Amino acid sequence: MIDSVVFRSPLALFGDATRVTMCIAALIATAAAGEQPPENIALRKPYSLHPAPDYRHCTDPADATQLTDGQTTDAYFWTQPGTVGWQSARYAIVTVDLKQTEPISGAAFRTAAGRAGVQWPGAIRILTSDDGKAYFDVGDLVRLDHEVHGPWPEGYAIRRLVTAKLRTRGRYVRFLVLPGPGSPFTFVDEVEVFRGPPELLGAERAGPPADEPDVAFARWRVQAAVKRRFRRDIAAIGRTIGEADEVAAPARGQLERELVEAGRALLASEVSADSSFRAILPFDEAHQRLYQVQASLWRAQGQADLVCWVPAVWDPLDPFSLPPRSAGSMAIDTMMGEYRAAALNLANSTDKPLALRLSFEGLPGSPTPDYVTVHEVAWTDTSSGLPVAAALPEASRAGDDWRVTVLPGLPRQVWMTFHVASLPAGTHRGAVVVRPAGGAAVRTPVLLRVYPLSFPERTTLLLGGWSYTDGPGSYGITPRNREAFVQHLKQHGVNAPWATSGVMMRHQFSDDARVALDTRQLDQWIAEWPQAARYHVFLSIGSYSSAGKRTFAGADIGTPEFDRRVGAWISAWVRHLKGRGIAPARLALLLHDEPHEGTDVGPLLAWAKAIHTAEPDVLIWEDPTYRDPAGAPAALFEAADVLCPNRPMWLAQGRPFGEFYLDQRHRGRELQFYSCSGPARLLDPYSYYRLQAWQCWQTGATGTFFWALGDNSGASSWNPYLAKAGPYTPLFLDDTTVTAGKQMEAIRESVQDYEYLVMLHGAVEKARAAGRADAVVDEAETLLETAAEAVLGAEGAARLWWREPKDRTAADKARVQVLESLTALSQ
Repeated sequence: MIDSVVFRSPLALFGDATRVTMCIAALIATAAAGEQPPENIALRKPYSLHPAPDYRHCTDPADATQLTDGQTTDAYFWTQPGTVGWQSARYAIVTVDLKQTEPISGAAFRTAAGRAGVQWPGAIRILTSDDGKAYFDVGDLVRLDHEVHGPWPEGYAIRRLVTAKLRTRGRYVRFLVLPGPGSPFTFVDEVEVFRGPPELLGAERAGPPADEPDVAFARWRVQAAVKRRFRRDIAAIGRTIGEADEVAAPARGQLERELVEAGRALLASEVSADSSFRAILPFDEAHQRLYQVQASLWRAQGQADLVCWVPAVWDPLDPFSLPPRSAGSMAIDTMMGEYRAAALNLANSTDKPLALRLSFEGLPGSPTPDYVTVHEVAWTDTSSGLPVAAALPEASRAGDDWRVTVLPGLPRQVWMTFHVASLPAGTHRGAVVVRPAGGAAVRTPVLLRVYPLSFPERTTLLLGGWSYTDGPGSYGITPRNREAFVQHLKQHGVNAPWATSGVMMRHQFSDDARVALDTRQLDQWIAEWPQAARYHVFLSIGSYSSAGKRTFAGADIGTPEFDRRVGAWISAWVRHLKGRGIAPARLALLLHDEPHEGTDVGPLLAWAKAIHTAEPDVLIWEDPTYRDPAGAPAALFEAADVLCPNRPMWLAQGRPFGEFYLDQRHRGRELQFYSCSGPARLLDPYSYYRLQAWQCWQTGATGTFFWALGDNSGASSWNPYLAKAGPYTPLFLDDTTVTAGKQMEAIRESVQDYEYLVMLHGAVEKARAAGRADAVVDEAETLLETAAEAVLGAEGAARLWWREPKDRTAADKARVQVLESLTALSQ
């Protein structure tokens, strides 16, 4: 009997116990079943698919008939023509038409997972309908199958999910496949529907009315991700308790019992999955009570009620780590006019939330210096189920304090952005003071060193990221958040904005081939970015065709008329831009995004030739992703003025890859870098974002770009569970608001780092021109030659995921050396 199973620890209730229970249930049900499934009435019946299958290794015209042909796949599942597959679909729908209303006793769905990032379906809702309009939800095939056949197997496997427990009817049977959180793939090679007894035709309708697929998907995805978060948190706190050897065994046993009780209550709770849901930890009171168990552990370990400590500012915060015994001190090194970050971590070991007042003492402007912005860092979950402390909403102000709340057992980080504009140069000593209500204040020393240097108002390194703020907005940009979004980007150093092709592709040619431009969208976009150093437009030339031919304004590509019309078009734009004070060299055009192995570069070359013939100063900007660029068409690189390779590829592909692009720079092409990995929340603000600018300096690159500053993958950044992929934005965006994020803060600091080196280079040149030849100048020259190498060669610098351990202090150490060198050169 299941009740007779004895667990070694109460924590097993949340671990292997689920697997044991399901296996026992499977044995019982299997023994009782005994009979074969009845007739498959879906055999050779028609069906529809939504959305259209798109996984390239198995998609073919036969997808329209393969799922009810009675044939199955035994080889590597998702590379076989008999399989139907989707990639990055939010959900997949297979609707079988049985041709008449039939009694239904069961259904089956054959799929595979366990390798190459393919995960098992989270749920498969079975819906039935008599008329194809009103559907009724009769159950989750995954749950029904697991009740009989046990949990998913380990590793790669093919699984026929099957149930004989349905008691319903319908002409249309819909399989609504809901991938688990973070799962990008869905595969199936056969679906079945089993005939039931005739009396089901007259029975009362089974199941509630089904939600629309989008509603069902959103509810399922949020609920599944929330339960995953709950289980992982229970397991993590259980491991922490188990590893607390300094806590006596009886106390550990009591903590385990508290965890079991809190875990049971948590798994029984229901979190609202409507549009108001935000994946901010904790989700509800039951979730908060779980973290209180961790606070009890901290008390058992002798922690004070309130613990404050200074972390390495770019290190990830672990929600389940033990607060350290030593508090440390905070040091900020800055010149006038730049932005630099510091952080303070707080932990609450009591059983109640702590409402804290935070201020400064000893520093100029205390208790609330106007050059410090304080952020109360929010814990958010990710689509991958790894919580991060990256969101930076500003802390509330009340009188002479900022207010911060620290919940029991969940560390809180306070992020501080220093923007010193007018303090006297020198060293300022003080403290951050944290005061709990009715408790003793905790002071953390602060050392603020202000150097006698001024940061320039405009930076040199080009910074952008397919922001697409033209027109109504793209990706996560809406009319309601666009103004705040643009302002945020400007404040963080973006000086190379991007627009869609719509800004340049509204035009009309007359019979004599003269062109009239509709300049409104471009003019509005430029008005948003009047100080941009360069304007980038993604033309997406592959979208211009007629009757299967690549054309422009009625002229076939490659013809003299095509060249004339493209030339007239680009010249008209150059004249218009000059009228606004914008030189043609400030316009960069991306013709074809990420050309790679197999790309037909003919249209790209034709456009580039026509543009350069008419307006040679307009820049052709390309981001090739050939794994072996030396084997790519040489004409592609010759046509480009700016080459922007993918930095993660540069790091992964080895020396020949980098040497190829360095050679292109020596041949006269401008070199820049871009990155487009995701999810952004899991990428290291330091190694992925900040160090890209250091690599620009090391290689002579002039620009740094990230896909994509506004791409929230179709979902609020506060609910990444609903994202289609990624998300990629380094900010936190919803339809109406823009909130700072650590990844974007790192981008701003990266551009400032680069400017330090520009300033040092200029100071050395000035000193040499003045005939200065002393040790200070020699040391500055050596620093210019070695700083980037030291930063990029530090331990772990090429590892781009945030959770990967590495030295995140090298950039600031080098930066302080530059500050010292600049100061010495100025004397």
